[in-house]
Amino acid sequence: MASEDEFERLRAERDEWRRRAEVAEAVAAERLARAETAERALRATEIPRPAPTLPASEPTDLTGPLPEPPAAPKRPASLMERWRRYTDTLN
Repeated sequence: MASEDEFERLRAERDEWRRRAEVAEAVAAERLARAETAERALRATEIPRPAPTLPASEPTDLTGPLPEPPAAPKRPASLMERWRRYTDTLN
């Protein structure tokens, strides 16, 4: 059977790893907050682009249906949503 000293050493090691995990989690949360702030700042600077126009050399048929504008590309999930999905997989 293991001695009391061995149990104490293992408890101390467990506590140290627990502290390291808490620090890592705090650092990750801070980095996530910074990344979200940067993401919001980038979105705020986006300028809406005008719809594409047909070149003047192409004839236009004004009696037919109008061409559909190209679909906007799908935005990737926010960093917060990706973080939540990641942490959900850990539990």
